[in-house]
Amino acid sequence: MAETIIPESHHDLVTSSTVALSTLNDDGTIQTTAVWVLLDDDGVLRTSLAKGRVKYNNLVARPTATLFAIAPDDPFHTLEVRANVDIVDDDPERTFMSRLIATYGRTLESMASQAAEDRVVVSLNPIRVRHT
Repeated sequence: MAETIIPESHHDLVTSSTVALSTLNDDGTIQTTAVWVLLDDDGVLRTSLAKGRVKYNNLVARPTATLFAIAPDDPFHTLEVRANVDIVDDDPERTFMSRLIATYGRTLESMASQAAEDRVVVSLNPIRVRHT
């Protein structure tokens, strides 16, 4: 059985770093984007995405993704999370987005143009977790 829990030894990679989020395009090619994620209180990784972007459209059509993180100071400290995703169109006050960006030292005011976009909350439900 594949591991589906993010080990505490790798929490640093999803609490302070930008990570790569890969989704599948219509033609089967991979689309990868740098995103911020939040390891939420329930142990689930979540991110905030703007509607209308390629990664959002890909996730709506094919709700699977891979998240990859690598420590900037140690190329042997990595985390790969293959996941099914759930998309919740329910953050009108930007409560989740505010929590997410605060982890990276930002506020809604400092990211006003992103906060103004029509956004969703994406939960990554791991089906496989690999780490080194």
